[in-house]
Amino acid sequence: MKFRRLSFVFIPALIILSGCVKILNEDLTSKEKRLVLNAAVGSDSVFTVNLSHTFNIFADESANNLPFIDGATVKLYENGNFIVKLENTGNGYYRYDGFFPVMGKEYTVTASYGGYKTIEAKTSIPQKVPIASFDTTTVTQSYDYGNQIIANIKYNDPPGVQNFYMLSCYVKNKSPEGEYVWYKNDLWVSETSKLLFDNDNGDILWSDKYSDGKEVTLDIGFAFWYPEGRNTTETDTLKYIFQFKSITKEFYTYLKSLNVYYETGGADDPFVEPVVIYSNVDNGYGILGGYSQDTAGFTLINVYGDRKGGGK
Repeated sequence: MKFRRLSFVFIPALIILSGCVKILNEDLTSKEKRLVLNAAVGSDSVFTVNLSHTFNIFADESANNLPFIDGATVKLYENGNFIVKLENTGNGYYRYDGFFPVMGKEYTVTASYGGYKTIEAKTSIPQKVPIASFDTTTVTQSYDYGNQIIANIKYNDPPGVQNFYMLSCYVKNKSPEGEYVWYKNDLWVSETSKLLFDNDNGDILWSDKYSDGKEVTLDIGFAFWYPEGRNTTETDTLKYIFQFKSITKEFYTYLKSLNVYYETGGADDPFVEPVVIYSNVDNGYGILGGYSQDTAGFTLINVYGDRKGGGK
């Protein structure tokens, strides 16, 4: 069985993408620098994108040399009609407060800055696929830091069209310092469900290649986690949120290629065979992806002294 520790995240409602894609290439230093646009937009979140530039893997990554770009001109279009110039909020982020994209319309983002080529990317919001049922009654083997829980998730795949999915999990728990924060909770799939999936590297990614138009039941494993350094007499409530996303084909392809990049050691080893990371950004790199999502959640009473948990 697998067991993975949690990583800290700030905002569970959004997909947070890397601001810069490092392109592994032997002649990177001689190539023209280009803009990098990264964004995942959905009807439940304010329209936000991140802008940076290509970054040599051997370059200084100190705080004062990060590749994020502020002061650019970033424009948003809906079905080809200009909507607004996105507001720069710092650290390469640009947003339009109060605007939420809707299904059935095409969204285009252009960005220009200094001597860089102007970039452009397009996406849309896919049809929402609701969760038909959600259950977390199964608790299995105990670990040093908690138990493995099996979630049973059921949905109905829309027939006759390609559908692409991603499942994520977050848990709100008290840190060793006593503050409640959101953590990213890794997921994995059961042996009986593995044929459906392209990967289960933290988030779970798959298409309806084997399930078009069918009712699908998934058995998903995740950890009931205990933070280190807690008083063993403490009891509190954990909140789990599962985000079941329908994503665009472009977003799916990008995430698959990014997973290959990390799994082959590309993030840490500059001498491995280069991995091409998919991009739908003209004249630049990155991804503008669309999604719609349904959510399910539950609370759990965490009793630290007995290493037990109870659903609620």
